[in-house]
Amino acid sequence: MPDPGHERAFTRAFITSEKRARFLQGLEGPKRRKEMAERLGQLPLLAGLATEVPGDQDFPEELEKLLRSRGAGPTCHLIACVLKADGRDLPLRQALDLVCLQAAPAILSCLPGQLAYYKPPSPGLGVVLEAKGQGLGTRL
Repeated sequence: MPDPGHERAFTRAFITSEKRARFLQGLEGPKRRKEMAERLGQLPLLAGLATEVPGDQDFPEELEKLLRSRGAGPTCHLIACVLKADGRDLPLRQALDLVCLQAAPAILSCLPGQLAYYKPPSPGLGVVLEAKGQGLGTRL
């Protein structure tokens, strides 16, 4: 069962206000989550909180280091509507291994409402979403 509190915190922190209600509705229930899979590729992220990950760091081992340096703990919450692990808390490295090997978009919420990783549809570079602190590189 997905953690609605975790997903609400992500949505409030990182999704534009005009799209928040629709995004949360899309995460409710199994049928809507499947429909959400198509929309994850066009996430309406808040400007200024998203930082593109440099290409040489956009793979599991380096992403884990990067996210941990930003305060991520050993687990994260996965929003990946095309994966069986969708809506679950997983070890950070396991979640990174899962999402980096697929072409579909995914979200790893590391600290509710504070730190997340967005993997866009391939071949795009991943994005770190951070509600506090300085960015990593090029702001989107």
